[in-house]
Amino acid sequence: MCSHIYRSGIMAFLCDLPWIHFSLFPHGTTSVCCETEHKGGIGHGFDIDQNNQRQILGVKDNNVADIVNCDSYKTIRKEMLAGKIPAACVGCKKIEDAGGRSKRIRDSNWKHDWKSITAPDGSITPDLRSIELRLGNHCNLKCRSCNAESSTKWIKEYNLLKDKLPLASGYDAIKKEDRYSFDWVDTDEFYHDLLSHCDNLEELHISGGEPFLVPKHFKFLQTLLQQGKTDIRIGYHTNLNYDLDKIKPGLDILKEFKNVRFNLSLDDVGDRNAYIRNPADWKLSIKNIRLFQENYPNIQLMICQTVNVYNFLYVEELWDWLQKNDIDLYHYYNHVHSPDYQTAHIIPSNIRKEKLDNLKVKLPSHMYTDLMGRYYNDLEYPDSVETFKKFTLALDKSRGENCLEVFPKLGSIL
Repeated sequence: MCSHIYRSGIMAFLCDLPWIHFSLFPHGTTSVCCETEHKGGIGHGFDIDQNNQRQILGVKDNNVADIVNCDSYKTIRKEMLAGKIPAACVGCKKIEDAGGRSKRIRDSNWKHDWKSITAPDGSITPDLRSIELRLGNHCNLKCRSCNAESSTKWIKEYNLLKDKLPLASGYDAIKKEDRYSFDWVDTDEFYHDLLSHCDNLEELHISGGEPFLVPKHFKFLQTLLQQGKTDIRIGYHTNLNYDLDKIKPGLDILKEFKNVRFNLSLDDVGDRNAYIRNPADWKLSIKNIRLFQENYPNIQLMICQTVNVYNFLYVEELWDWLQKNDIDLYHYYNHVHSPDYQTAHIIPSNIRKEKLDNLKVKLPSHMYTDLMGRYYNDLEYPDSVETFKKFTLALDKSRGENCLEVFPKLGSIL
């Protein structure tokens, strides 16, 4: 029924995720999905109080059912069923209008009649099919596009630069709010509550921080295994910068699941990768890829390359290097959406188009199509260029690096 309604245009922007998905931030708050509109918390889980103010909910003080049926999520469901495009979902609309494949399209199959199980106020009985856990902010890298609330390695520089630059970080605000906490990743109560809504769980995605630095979640995996849920699709985002022997207990549990995928975060080659993902060890990353291939053949390995202003003009070179060095893995792009000053859209559109015109025969079609759909347009953020310069120079000074020595093609911007 629902797919027919979708094609007829009555529900022209229907997405499965508001009904089946639970997405957690490192500090314990949620969003309707990872690519929702984050400005102003529009896509986050919140209630409206008696003063008409948004009250963000988090797992420290609220259970899963309360969050699934918070005011913001109920509104999103009602708007979609009414054929409207929720403000939280305009990012997908922009991608689709530009010819790209949005998360809405990638993650929906429109086989369910969501209207029949949705109350008039937009509430539902929680039945989680898809879960995304960002396991706190404990991390051993401080990527340029990251922040203190997603990486403990960022905290020192955040405190150094927060009064000098408009950093895309709410770390101070998070620390001041008692309802937020990074410690939920170590509480048995949270995992027990989550498990109570996982009878029909199909997909589990785990990231961080660096998830393999949070061993507590291995117990959650072990419980899923004991319940016989070996068919669940499990995906990790991991940075490859660790000793595999130290995470062996988790890897041994994952051996028992039938469908495990590791999205290996590499953004560029050698020194360029280390610059973007400081202090990533390129040799260790490649060594661990080969060890995963040799010792864990049940785990599907994929390269996740995040496209940003730094690596856009070199975007094809990582895939080329891996191919030439016999690492033939499925390779796809992630994209920096925020802050604006780190997206590839601050590169002038004529330079982006010239770059993309030269890539058609150099990349697999799915990668080329993705880049074309996102960047072969006239969208620019000229007001963010000066912020990008200040941010880059300030971080270079703090880290003893030099952007133009590592990325000379950015000279036209810097």
